[in-house]
Amino acid sequence: MRCWFVFVAVFFAPACIAGAVYEVQATIETAPVPHSGDRADDAKVWVHPTEPVLSVVIGSDKDDDEGGLIVYDLEGRQLQFVGGGKMNNIDVRYNVLLGAEEIDVVGAGNRTDNTIAVFRIDRQSRTLTDVTARKIAVNIEEAYGFCFYQNRRSGKLYAFVNDKNGEVEQWELFDDGTGRLDGRAVRRFDVGSQTEGMVADDEYGWLYVGEEDVAIWRYGAEPDDPTDKASRYRVDTTGSGGHIVADVEGMTIYYASDGRGYVIASSQGEDHSGHSLANTFAVYERGGNNAFVASFRIISNDALGIDGVSNTDGIGVTSAPLGPAFPYGVFVAQDGSP
Repeated sequence: MRCWFVFVAVFFAPACIAGAVYEVQATIETAPVPHSGDRADDAKVWVHPTEPVLSVVIGSDKDDDEGGLIVYDLEGRQLQFVGGGKMNNIDVRYNVLLGAEEIDVVGAGNRTDNTIAVFRIDRQSRTLTDVTARKIAVNIEEAYGFCFYQNRRSGKLYAFVNDKNGEVEQWELFDDGTGRLDGRAVRRFDVGSQTEGMVADDEYGWLYVGEEDVAIWRYGAEPDDPTDKASRYRVDTTGSGGHIVADVEGMTIYYASDGRGYVIASSQGEDHSGHSLANTFAVYERGGNNAFVASFRIISNDALGIDGVSNTDGIGVTSAPLGPAFPYGVFVAQDGSP
């Protein structure tokens, strides 16, 4: 089995029918990740600051021995493979002050050595370079899920990692004085059971965590925000009345202006393949109580020879216009089987 990522042009429907599952088609399929088997996991979009058509998609290869990150252009062609370990979930942030300049970074949880990996994205070459001052080893069992959070007021950059036991750890990342990133743990809490997908909303200061068999939870993203179960908010449930089915996997945020936009979650349904919501993606409002909007699935595009998407782990999205192929942004999903 080979795994890859697909790109879907973002579109806007004038209205959504409650409970409907919409069908969309991918328009680009990447080359498979370098290693065969269940190796592709997560993907995020990096938007080029001046030439959007030069934006890239960064995906992870979680091979046990020779895993790493893959950089693809918007036609799905591999530009770079960076080894370093069994990379799982990844995330991107922009304009991080490091040394005397602002840089863009991609981070990942490295399951090989249980560390936080952070790379600089060169804006000209579109390639990745490690910028960590040392191996930033986490204190949980395995660096499984991962996401960034950047405080819009202070500019402080944080990394969240979680493990299969439901433990979440928050790290503050900072310049070590030599122009490289170091980190210190600032918070730890227990979600309850196995977690993976996470995403943070920098504008609202919220952290979304997918407890795979149970629910999507919203926590405060600041280190001093409460983490007790009475203080968190349940966005959706895999149980009766919910719009997702276990496993809940990848999560991403579509940013629009004035606090609008959407939180999107992969409703993988690995343990419930016959369920009507298996292999779908649930969409919620960013603001307020994260009201459910609609679900969609990615079906085959026979004209382009691209199969439908199933068993999805990671997803990514941007609202930025990326040229003629993706004028309203792009949604990226890992396709777990042919």
